[in-house]
Amino acid sequence: MRAPFSVLVVRDDGSRVHRLHVPRWIAQSSLGLVAAMAAATAGVSGEYVFLKQQSGHVAAVERRLDDDRQLIESFQTRLAAIRQEIVTWKTLHAKMWEPFGPEAMSGESGTGVGGAGPDDEPASDENPPLSRELDLLAATVAEEGPRVRELEHVISHTAKIVNALPLQWPIHGHVNSEYGPRRSPWTGVREHHGGIDIGSPPGTPVKCPAAGTVVEAASWGDYGTHVTLDHGNGVRSIYGHLQKLEVKTGQKVERGQVLGLVGSTGRSTGPHLHYEILVQGNPVDPRGFLWER
Repeated sequence: MRAPFSVLVVRDDGSRVHRLHVPRWIAQSSLGLVAAMAAATAGVSGEYVFLKQQSGHVAAVERRLDDDRQLIESFQTRLAAIRQEIVTWKTLHAKMWEPFGPEAMSGESGTGVGGAGPDDEPASDENPPLSRELDLLAATVAEEGPRVRELEHVISHTAKIVNALPLQWPIHGHVNSEYGPRRSPWTGVREHHGGIDIGSPPGTPVKCPAAGTVVEAASWGDYGTHVTLDHGNGVRSIYGHLQKLEVKTGQKVERGQVLGLVGSTGRSTGPHLHYEILVQGNPVDPRGFLWER
């Protein structure tokens, strides 16, 4: 039998010493228990460190998910704004097409089609909502593209007609008498005024508002010395009460070219320009053509 372990217990002052005899198996068991506890403590500490690391990873993933969620919400907001902008485009395109009539919209010809509607199609989760939204926007943009190009072609074609219209003011000045009913400056009786009277000092150059052909440059009648231009498409303009003519009948004139000088010839109470526009031979309000000053 193996000898037991001896444990010496000494007081702090060293006055007494006690010897304890511990059986070897108890000592070995105690040491084993201490070793096991140390190993368990080390294992728990390692597990704690691992869990703490995992907790940090989870927190990082949660932050990333939150950032992704905010990004998706921002993306959805932008998609909604783009959808609204496309709706605005369609409305604007429809308004721009109206003056040209339905026959001008070649891309709108009827074509018969058929097939299952959206409610008849089997549900599928292959494409997420954002993906479907992007596909829808792409399809809408692709649909509007040809319409915009066709509209550009039509507007380019009509630009020549627009450029030929008298849209600019021939002179700058105060409008003394508007188009329409007025009281006659001579008799006081109500009469229809076929143009507008623009006040300006004598000798002020009267400039051509749009290209055209001089169909009359003469001095007679109520208009006195006057010029009549033909701008094409049934539109003519008249410049009355001039002091002097600067063009001749049959002459081609360009925008900005001087037609004559302001005067007070014919049936006039003072220096001004009588400006009149005829459409298909009928006088119309010139302000319907003139850009705002």
